[in-house]
Amino acid sequence: MNNLLKTLIKPDWDDNPKRSEILHAANLLQIGEFQLIQLAYNAWYNEDLPEHKINKIFSEYMVTGVIPIWVAYYAKDILKLDKAKVLDSYNNKYHVYDHEFGKHISNERQRRRRGIFYALIIAFVFISSHYMAVKYVEEPAGFYPPYIEKKVVYPEQYKE
Repeated sequence: MNNLLKTLIKPDWDDNPKRSEILHAANLLQIGEFQLIQLAYNAWYNEDLPEHKINKIFSEYMVTGVIPIWVAYYAKDILKLDKAKVLDSYNNKYHVYDHEFGKHISNERQRRRRGIFYALIIAFVFISSHYMAVKYVEEPAGFYPPYIEKKVVYPEQYKE
C-alpha cells in the first residue's frame, strides 16, 4: 500500500533505481515505457523492434524487472539532455510510435461540438445514476454516489 501511495504521488518512482530512470525518461518525453523501449531499440539497432521480440522484451521488463542495456543507455541519454536543458520532448522523433501525437482539433466549431458531446455524456451518466438510485435504492444514506442504503450505513436505526 505504501508503494502505491508513493507511485500516485510521484509517478516516476520505483523500487528499482534503474527502472526509475526509465520511468522518468518516459515521463520527460510524455510517452509510455513501451514506446521508450521501442525508441531505444530503434536507436541501438537502427531498426524497429521486431514483432516476435516485443512480448518477450516487455514482459521481462514488466514482470521480472530485466532492463535491457540499450534501454538503460537510452534513458540516461534522455536524462542528460534534460539536465543540459536541450531536450525537446515535442520533437516528432520521440513520438514515432505515438499515433495520436500532434493531432488537434482544427476549427472552433468542431471543438465546440466535441465539448457539447462530452458535456451531454456526463449529464446523461449523472442523471441516469440518480434515476437508478431513486428507483432501486430504498433510502440512500446521501445524495451523492455511491448510493448505499441508509440501513447499511446506520444499522442501529433499523433494529427491530
